[in-house]
Amino acid sequence: NVLFANFCWKIVRTTETGGIKLIYNGTPTDGTCDNTGEASQIGTSAFNSSYNSPAYVGYMYGDAYTYSSNSMSSVTDTYYYGADVTYSGGTYTLTNTISSNSWSSIYNGGLNNNHYTCLSTGTTCSSVYYIYYTNSSTAYYITLTNGKKVEDALNEMLTNSSNSTSSTIKTTIDTWYSNNLTSYTDKLEDTVWCNDRSIGELNGWDPNGGSTRSILHFSPYTRNVTNKNPSLTCTNAVDKFTVDSSKGNGKLTYPVGLLTADEMVLGGTSWDGETWDTYLKGGAWYWSAAPYDFYYVNAHEFVLVPDGNLGIGYVDDSSGGVRPSVSLRPGISFSEGTGTVSDPYVVQ
Repeated sequence: NVLFANFCWKIVRTTETGGIKLIYNGTPTDGTCDNTGEASQIGTSAFNSSYNSPAYVGYMYGDAYTYSSNSMSSVTDTYYYGADVTYSGGTYTLTNTISSNSWSSIYNGGLNNNHYTCLSTGTTCSSVYYIYYTNSSTAYYITLTNGKKVEDALNEMLTNSSNSTSSTIKTTIDTWYSNNLTSYTDKLEDTVWCNDRSIGELNGWDPNGGSTRSILHFSPYTRNVTNKNPSLTCTNAVDKFTVDSSKGNGKLTYPVGLLTADEMVLGGTSWDGETWDTYLKGGAWYWSAAPYDFYYVNAHEFVLVPDGNLGIGYVDDSSGGVRPSVSLRPGISFSEGTGTVSDPYVVQ
């Protein structure tokens, strides 16, 4: 437990450069830091106000290809579905096509190698539709134009995002920092705040055999849910949020962010409840910076639920708690305290 900048914090870990990463834990009462529930948060916020694109798992994001849907159960015309497309003169042409006038015969696996369609009886169109998810009555898709394919859309949303727009939660955190911590910035290090948008399981977003009955999972999911192998490595430069561009993407205004799901797991929580007696639990759920999945129409982020277990949150859920994280720079010392709730380390 740490008292810094007139706020309570909990130590999370040392950083690669020797700093001390902290998570917010409310305001002190008579010098003690025994806060839980909403008292351990700066408030509540949606992660992003929009939910209908994979892009909205981003702490910042750029292009967002939002989903559309089409009722298919009553279609009796013969529609064509391509394994790929070509583009020339403003027109897409489906290639290696299959055709069907019965949705029930193809929705459950029949389109896994034929995701592209004009949603019509023809094989050419000025805009083409990429079907990434299906059920017994509906096709869910994104719209592609100007010769782009699904790989281009994923790249623009995730792998090479322009990070031109701040998320709702980033705006909330930045406002709080501006109002409370700017005079303490010289005591903080500019470390990496990871928003790992790398893909763990493409499923229906894979044009080469991707199942339209399965959903897109991000790498934090495969690490912490499937493989139970957390990592502090942030793979993609676009996801390394920093103030200084020599240390990361240089997109932050202030040296503040959110913990990752991996940091939470290393701090004593888990996905399946095997371990959740963690000092990071706060008695009310709050956001991490780790993308979970895009569940065919909704983007989800990892959260820590009240009992200390990992869970998922709809990114547009405005009831999510916000617990910012900062990192004390190497060499900062404390003036008093033993680190307990009743006697926290005091950093002047």
